[in-house]
Amino acid sequence: MRIAVDAMGGDHAPDEIVRGALLYRELGGSAELLLVGDEGRVRAALGAGRAGIEVVHAGGVVGMGEHPATALRRRDDTSIGVATRLVREGRADAVVSAGNTGATMAAALLILGRVRGIDRPALCGMLPVTSPRRATCLLDAGATMDANATNLLQYARMATAFMERVHGVERPSVGLINVGEEPEKGDRLALEAHALLRAAPDLHFYGNIEGRDILRGVTDIALCDGFTGNVIAKSLEGAFDVLSSGIRTDIFGGVLGKIAGVLAYPGIRRFRGRFDYDPYVSAPLLGIAGVSVVTHGRARANMLRWAITVGERAVARRLIDAIGAGAASAA
Repeated sequence: MRIAVDAMGGDHAPDEIVRGALLYRELGGSAELLLVGDEGRVRAALGAGRAGIEVVHAGGVVGMGEHPATALRRRDDTSIGVATRLVREGRADAVVSAGNTGATMAAALLILGRVRGIDRPALCGMLPVTSPRRATCLLDAGATMDANATNLLQYARMATAFMERVHGVERPSVGLINVGEEPEKGDRLALEAHALLRAAPDLHFYGNIEGRDILRGVTDIALCDGFTGNVIAKSLEGAFDVLSSGIRTDIFGGVLGKIAGVLAYPGIRRFRGRFDYDPYVSAPLLGIAGVSVVTHGRARANMLRWAITVGERAVARRLIDAIGAGAASAA
């Protein structure tokens, strides 16, 4: 197996991306890696030649201020474009990026296309939860803003295949995010989607869930349109930052706070462990006819290592085939 890694994508590229690739190999990862980016900078970060790692030159990067699709059409040397083409050409089995999510999605759509029978792609946001489930799949986390009820049904099937194949969850439960648990609650989209989901025999549909249920891990999959999902994901990210900062400065700041921190360290460590989502945050773009894994733009080495592992699992366990089979059986 060969996995192309966008070495120039992310806030800490290329150093942390290269470190993540090395960590993956050091910890027993078996896939060969193609680091795609500015060859001089990537080789400087890589150091001496490493077995199982190859550098592929790409001179450009899609900037955060650029329109992704326009940049990819005008320039053929961007790191995400070159890495994605390696998959289309059969020189790699998957692509992994911590870069501009819009560029990663545009490259996947323009170069790899969609799975037959899937109308819109979806972005899976993996969230840490407090139940025995280690993570919940929030779908769609921002790929498609104007989804309809049929799209949500397709998302539920794709997320089910993803949780089964990549995370080993047997018959994952699907919850539809709504303003109340009752079936009659919600807008037209929620009502239509609820009816379709309830009638789908191949899905384990739990019913409606509310925003507070997501981090409680009430269901394995939290389903919504991309607008709602993106707002939820970014709101939670901001809440986590405020909580972390408050604990660090308001509770454990100052001399007495540091003493209290030493005494409370075992509990603090357990609490932080609940929100260690490095192994879960990365996910493939679902509905794309190839494995294209997106991870957080702030990814450092350990998170990138897990992103590569997710790509490896998605290929080895034939995620794309499972999504295609589900789409075909529902047609």
